[in-house]
Amino acid sequence: MVKTTLLLLIGLTSALAQPRVFGPSQVQEVYRVVLDRDALLLESILDVIKQKDVKDGHVAVTAGSVQECTYHYVASTATKPKDVFRTVKGAFEILGGGGIIADGQPHIHITLSEQEKPAFGGHLEKGCKILYLGEVTITKYSGPALTRKPNANGVGLLTAF
Repeated sequence: MVKTTLLLLIGLTSALAQPRVFGPSQVQEVYRVVLDRDALLLESILDVIKQKDVKDGHVAVTAGSVQECTYHYVASTATKPKDVFRTVKGAFEILGGGGIIADGQPHIHITLSEQEKPAFGGHLEKGCKILYLGEVTITKYSGPALTRKPNANGVGLLTAF
């Protein structure tokens, strides 16, 4: 019985989607960016990525606050994702944010908080305006280039060129 259960568990584990690992890559350069009041967060990150020719890398939003922010999140467990877009206005702390840059395009998620509400967030969209400051680190990698290609459900998954 134990042997049969173990064999079934091993079979189930191997049937689950296995992680795809890309690399190895090396850190080539690191840029630390500070954004002042009214700067647009995603647009500023995109500008730095373009200026510094970052094709592969990582973005970390490490500190700051926003006065307005648009983000989206998934609102369904259906096979094809259903996105809900939301814009919030007010004083919000940035608890963290980050994502991978592939083929020069960042995929960034952000987490915000407000004194009276629990943390919330999702996929960072354009129009997120800094309140007092924003601190961002952009890491540029050298190594095998990555891109995103949509799967059968329209979800852009990382893949090697």
